[in-house]
Amino acid sequence: MKLLYVSRVLLILSLLFSAIVSKAQSNDELLNLLIKKNLLTQQEADSLRSDLAVKEQQKRDKEKENQHNISIGSKALQISGLVQARYQGFEQSGVNNAFDLHRARLDAKGNITDQWSYEVYTEFAATTKLLDAYTSYKIADFLKFSAGQFKIPFSYENLTSDSQLEFVDRSQVIEGLAGRSKDIIGNQNGRDIGAQIGGSFARINNRYLFDYTFGVFNGAGYDVTTDNNNHKDIVARLGVHPIKNLDFGGSLYRGQDIPAATTKVPNPTTQARNRYGIDGRYVIGPLSFTAEYAHGTDGTVQKDGWYAQAGYFILPKLQLVAKYDTFDPSKTISTDRSTIYVGGFNYVFNSWTKLAVDYLDKREETATQLKNNILEAQLQIAF
Repeated sequence: MKLLYVSRVLLILSLLFSAIVSKAQSNDELLNLLIKKNLLTQQEADSLRSDLAVKEQQKRDKEKENQHNISIGSKALQISGLVQARYQGFEQSGVNNAFDLHRARLDAKGNITDQWSYEVYTEFAATTKLLDAYTSYKIADFLKFSAGQFKIPFSYENLTSDSQLEFVDRSQVIEGLAGRSKDIIGNQNGRDIGAQIGGSFARINNRYLFDYTFGVFNGAGYDVTTDNNNHKDIVARLGVHPIKNLDFGGSLYRGQDIPAATTKVPNPTTQARNRYGIDGRYVIGPLSFTAEYAHGTDGTVQKDGWYAQAGYFILPKLQLVAKYDTFDPSKTISTDRSTIYVGGFNYVFNSWTKLAVDYLDKREETATQLKNNILEAQLQIAF
């Protein structure tokens, strides 16, 4: 029996080898011949045909890739983008209502190997700016290294993608303390250049209880060639997820910077730029709650603020949103706190397109209130 089995195997191998070398017969012809000689059953032949078809398709896919083993849409290169066209209607006299391009961005990212990944994210609205440019190496879920230019791990809202915001604008306290438009270092889009480690741990029921990030950054902001001082800033964040859809976070920032020169201070010196904050978010069905508090120190100036917001999908595609947003840029001045009441809605046409409409009722700590309320409408496509 063994001799008969060995003879059959040798005969099959010889026929296969002959077909490969001479290329005189197709795979189907060869399989039909083996069936005819009772060396293969019809079921075995169909199984081989299926395997050969899969391998042939893989070969064709491989041939579509270029010499660097990259093809658009593959894991190695994924292209996405964001366009947000906005209209602002100002109540304040002397300020013109206008359309503008709030954001226009192109994102290229991918995985070179199972461990190595990269991202290059560019802003084209107003002036061209390189937002993100970094590479990461993932050892495991609990440990990933990143180096380059990217968002600092401070604040829930700062780390939220622009396309996923529930309002047209970010909150005042985040704009003021997370390296954005009202920060003392100027608008850095919440980004900096440096290196960080992070990951998730303590997994229960397909969900991690904790995630962490620790980074060291220049502290001078994004898209710059050099640091403005020899000190390096550190940023740390811890996230806690006790139950599904309930998230808490705490962030800490310790750094130094040199503020911009003014007529009163023509040659400013290095000063402290420290922050800390806490945040929480809970989603239950169509209802979501988010709140965040942050405190900052710039030199001797203490500042803080917080926001609380809620969203509710009254229809599968229509979400009503409301927010209370307050920020005090100097604790020693009693008339500079700004509070904004925001109400609006989001209409989600599909997974790519959304219309957001917000009305901002602004209140300042001044004897005479300014007439500076704003109506905003923004059409977004994220692909």
